[in-house]
Amino acid sequence: MKKFLTLALMLAVSTSAFAIKITYGPYVQAVTKETVTIVWRTDKTAISWVETAPGDKTHFYAFERPKFYQTKLGRKVPTKLHSITIPNPNTDGKPTFRYRAFSQEITSNKGGRTMYGRVASTRIFAYRHIFVRTLDYNKKSVNFILMNDQHGIEGTYELLNKRITKAKRNDRHWSADAVFFVGDMCAGVDAKQTSIYTKVSGGVNNYPKYKETPFHEVPMFMTRGVNETFGNVGVNYMSYFPTSTGKPYYTVRYGSVCFIVLDSGRDQKDKAAGTDFDSYRKEQAAWLAEALKSEEVQGAKFKVALMHIPPISGVAPVSKDLHSLFVPLLEEAGVTLMICGYSHNSYMNKASKKCNFPILENSSANLLNIRATQERMDVVVEDLQGNEVTTYTF
Repeated sequence: MKKFLTLALMLAVSTSAFAIKITYGPYVQAVTKETVTIVWRTDKTAISWVETAPGDKTHFYAFERPKFYQTKLGRKVPTKLHSITIPNPNTDGKPTFRYRAFSQEITSNKGGRTMYGRVASTRIFAYRHIFVRTLDYNKKSVNFILMNDQHGIEGTYELLNKRITKAKRNDRHWSADAVFFVGDMCAGVDAKQTSIYTKVSGGVNNYPKYKETPFHEVPMFMTRGVNETFGNVGVNYMSYFPTSTGKPYYTVRYGSVCFIVLDSGRDQKDKAAGTDFDSYRKEQAAWLAEALKSEEVQGAKFKVALMHIPPISGVAPVSKDLHSLFVPLLEEAGVTLMICGYSHNSYMNKASKKCNFPILENSSANLLNIRATQERMDVVVEDLQGNEVTTYTF
């Protein structure tokens, strides 16, 4: 009997060890007024879906919830990287709702016959439900955290985790509505760096304090830096970080603030056979001219442009091109502030004849905490320990 129990236990442990797992995520991307995109990665090839529930007090499984699959041309997509866009299920128009992500392993796919294995999912019984929000233009107060130039430092994830959860505990009124990364968050171009970047950018499902992991609820928006144009990260960038436009440049509005996210591309002039960033930036400028006319931008009290390389002469070989393409358009639209990285310095370039809005270069040693109401926006510069360095008020 003991031998049988020992064998059964060994088989159970063995089966569990080889069961499909969610390795990174889920994390929230491409938030709009109507939809949210959920991204995660599994260690085995699987088909995936997301179930949603309104943001009410009903049990998640009090009713059968709608399922949204990852599909292409009517077929469920077998993959390790999963990205699914889900609509807000609330009928009352409220932005907050709940979701749960699932992946079912494909164990065999031969001769036109597919065999399915076990299912991995986010948990709702051991911990609280996962809540997410669509964009709310009328939100009275908003708070954002911005970082840049961390170059693949794994501790960044833990730092942000502590920073965001601390904000929630101390002052829920100002807890983070979103996190913005302003470029060069990865360090290298190989597969390992892709893995590290995903870990830094998205909450890990089996993280010891999973219930406090921020990015499964707090949206994370990317500004592409120089390092994100290289290697595996560059090739798969839009798969990891989908946006509302399907491009690395887009706009996103929370309350009184509209962020205009721009892609500065490589910092060197086009010389390699495999690049044509000059044409790419011109296409982006054409998009920007139209995007700045939208109600999303025009209706915002504060307009904040994000771009990794500052459009300031002498900072990078392409800075002059960035200035001529983007600055006149942003000036005409009445941009309040531009935030950049790249230089690894902390410096506020005041408005001048060359550029009628200020450009804040943020250091890799600092993060920015933006707090805004309908009347006022404060940009608080903090060191990575949470100590205030200075504050700019608009």
